[in-house]
Amino acid sequence: MAGHPDVEEGRVAVDLTDQAAELYALPLDEFIGARNAAAKEAAQHGDKDLAAAVRKLPKPASAAWLVNMLVTRRRDEVEQVLELGASLKEAQASLDRAQLHALGQQRQRLLTAVAHQSLDAAAEAGHEVGPAALPGVEQTLRAALADPAAAAAVLTGRLVRTLEATGWEAVDLEDAVAGPFTPPAPDDDGDGSPSEKRPSAPQSAGRKPSAADRQKAQARLDAARDALTDAQEAAATTERAARRLSVRRDGLVASVEDLEERLDALRRELADLEAETARREAERLAAERSVEEAERIERGARAALEELSA
Repeated sequence: MAGHPDVEEGRVAVDLTDQAAELYALPLDEFIGARNAAAKEAAQHGDKDLAAAVRKLPKPASAAWLVNMLVTRRRDEVEQVLELGASLKEAQASLDRAQLHALGQQRQRLLTAVAHQSLDAAAEAGHEVGPAALPGVEQTLRAALADPAAAAAVLTGRLVRTLEATGWEAVDLEDAVAGPFTPPAPDDDGDGSPSEKRPSAPQSAGRKPSAADRQKAQARLDAARDALTDAQEAAATTERAARRLSVRRDGLVASVEDLEERLDALRRELADLEAETARREAERLAAERSVEEAERIERGARAALEELSA
């Protein structure tokens, strides 16, 4: 008797989630082979739906995989980043500009430090990734700071691509997580939109804003501007670092190409030298044989002369 469709779909979802969690924790260069093997095994066990779903799991981008490594091997550090995000929201709510500025600076230092730890986590997993992927790691962690749904996506350890926070808009999570993923419901004030992302409603209908209302609104604006300035400075710093890395990479690539050309030239020169050495050796052996033959003839001629003179 066939199982209930809802129960069957739920089982596949759970199995796919577990399978994806294992696959996205593997070294990046092992992903394709392991995924195909898992799909084949599921098919051999008669689980065609699971096999098809596993086979469709995409290989993650390098930066997304690094974030997965952080979640798998450095989860405490990732949770520390997310806790800082909560502190930033509290500072914004309390209009504490000094605390907000200090937390903004702490955020950038923490993001940079944790992003660099992803390279160590990748090395522990057996797959080296260059620093060119670090801006994507920082960008994803920054998105997780800004949006609880993005934070939940990061904590699955099944990211396929990087995430990006743009202003007050919710982070785009479409096709960002492999396997089943339901973002947490945002805080709702009655209309279904996140309360922290919507401007404050008027104090009460029909009442004119007071000086205190305007002061609070100005404080919120000042705090938002400070946060924007910190974000812009962090983005500019990251961009400069990325440009420096790109220039260095281009220089190294050019140096490698020059060395490869020089190596090819030296190999050709060595091959010519070895061929010339072989020719000279053949000539030397031929000369030795000629000398031996001449000596033999000379000895015979000398012996013949000595007989005639006796």
